[in-house]
Amino acid sequence: MRKLIFTILIAAGCLQAAAERTVPFFDTSRPDKVIALGLRAGMNSSGVATNYMDKQPELIQSNFYWHSGVQVGAIADLSIRKFLAIEVGLFWERHGYDAAMMAATAEEDYMGSQFTRVRYNDIHIPVLMSWRFNILPQAVWSVDLGPYFSYGLSGTKKADSYIAFGEEDGQLVFDHNISNQKYFKADPKDFLAVNRFDAGLKVGTGLAFFSHYTISVYYQRSVKNNAKDFDGGADYRLRNCSWSVNIGYNF
Repeated sequence: MRKLIFTILIAAGCLQAAAERTVPFFDTSRPDKVIALGLRAGMNSSGVATNYMDKQPELIQSNFYWHSGVQVGAIADLSIRKFLAIEVGLFWERHGYDAAMMAATAEEDYMGSQFTRVRYNDIHIPVLMSWRFNILPQAVWSVDLGPYFSYGLSGTKKADSYIAFGEEDGQLVFDHNISNQKYFKADPKDFLAVNRFDAGLKVGTGLAFFSHYTISVYYQRSVKNNAKDFDGGADYRLRNCSWSVNIGYNF
């Protein structure tokens, strides 16, 4: 009985201590620090959304596959209130995706397939409004939303093509070609010719523990068309999209 009473007293003391440390879920008071800095690192999975099937009637199959990458960078937090901040980041990011296409035309007696492997690096700058909510005395939940801007630094585009076509004498000809190009320097008439600059929308959520440690998840997608245009060409559309997970430390 004494042990039970002692246990109850300890539990009551712990509950009282927790109650004394309780903070409001939505804290509108002034922040302790107006500006805070932090480091972030994580992984991403990237892909693209295109309209190639709509613009190229000879395409009978068009598949794009997401690929994993990494990112590392720093953020600056400008706190307006304890529940509201503007978070600006500067990241180096590694992205990639694969594409498999198949085309055929009966008029030209032609069939071809192409597998393309894209890997690229960019500088990524998100500018996010961040709403913070206290779910525990030492745990803060955040919801982030805002634009991002990125600039492609370098990249490669390796294409592996197989072609089969019939000649006038009835012979069937096969051809195989492997090409390597700079991703951002491709001619506008080339397949997957993209611009360096991208802008879009980023949304995410995360948790901060003990005022220093963070984990967050984000989704981002282009709002501008990244496909290069040329006179007389089809109105191609290409938009980047990505999921990412970051862990971080705030100073």
